[in-house]
Amino acid sequence: MRRLVTRRIQHLILSFSYLICRLIPLKTKRHGWVVVGVETATMLKNISHALPDSVSVNFAPHRFYDFNYDYQIYTVSKLSRLKNDLISAFLLGYLMNQYERFLYIGATGFLINNKDGRAKEFEFLKSKGKILTCYFLGSEIRSFNLLGDYAKQHNIDVITTYQSISHPGINSAKKEKLRKGLAEAADRYADYIFNPAVDQMTYIKHDTYPFIYFLGDDIFHKHLNKFDNPKEIIILHGSSSPIIKGTPLVRAAIKKLQKEGYHFKYLEMIEVSHSELLEALQSAHIVLNQFYCFVPGTFGMEAIANSCVLLTSADEEIETSLDEGANEAWVVTPYWDIYDNLKMLLDNPDSMKPQAKAGYDWALKNGSYEAGAKKLNHIVNA
Repeated sequence: MRRLVTRRIQHLILSFSYLICRLIPLKTKRHGWVVVGVETATMLKNISHALPDSVSVNFAPHRFYDFNYDYQIYTVSKLSRLKNDLISAFLLGYLMNQYERFLYIGATGFLINNKDGRAKEFEFLKSKGKILTCYFLGSEIRSFNLLGDYAKQHNIDVITTYQSISHPGINSAKKEKLRKGLAEAADRYADYIFNPAVDQMTYIKHDTYPFIYFLGDDIFHKHLNKFDNPKEIIILHGSSSPIIKGTPLVRAAIKKLQKEGYHFKYLEMIEVSHSELLEALQSAHIVLNQFYCFVPGTFGMEAIANSCVLLTSADEEIETSLDEGANEAWVVTPYWDIYDNLKMLLDNPDSMKPQAKAGYDWALKNGSYEAGAKKLNHIVNA
């Protein structure tokens, strides 16, 4: 009830802010975008930097990233949450008088939207002639019902098969209704929608644009000489959520290979900083990424950018929005093939360097910051 009252107050503040800021002489209108979200895998930072003359609005701190944003609205206590709710509503009205284009990352918005999937917020933006983009990242939009049906039809496990174990309640009817609301609001109001159609299967009916990666130049390291007579092969598995990334299956495969007499160094990095992961990638030979998804995670892309051989379940034959040649950039590894594909590489060490080079070249062409910025601007700023 209290949030409902706050939501109504937000709408009043938004209308007031929009009108009052129209009466006050502000800076000349800017042609960039207002990029809104909660930082996830550096996407808020990268997208706001990729779009010229844009500003970023971040609604939560991140435990692993510490970037600067133009506006930061963080919630700590109940009192500060109320204050932030009111500030964010006023900020939206202010920004609407400076910008014509708004890009929303994930499920976050300026207004409380746990009932309508941001429909009221989007309706207000569109009523003032604003251009709107929705850029979805994963679990906030991925339908448990639809992907569950897909899994049954193909007799496989997918990310949603186990996600309710690591995130209790995420598969509830209430959460599914929220995801459907996000999809329907985007369908109705957005001019552009970014969402991989299979990996993030959802209720969106319009055609969507593929996920875009933005790997900075500092991420790329062509250390192919690490494959020249190494003292030991280093196998790295980094995971932010072990159950849904396939960590138990990775451990089983590693244990079996060890018991069979294979010699290698296995590094498992869970809940570590981004900088620690990047440092480990520079010396790693083989990286095991996620095994229930159909697109590579950001960590997987960072792995091939560091000249590592990547094993992941990402597959361009399933997620056809992936750039051409994706399946040659890594070793396509559904969860039931982790042991076999690891064994194949260990039995054929000479195959690693060419595979690592293919991955590096593909990442540079398709996943670099320059390539990502070009793709994004070609779509939304054409």
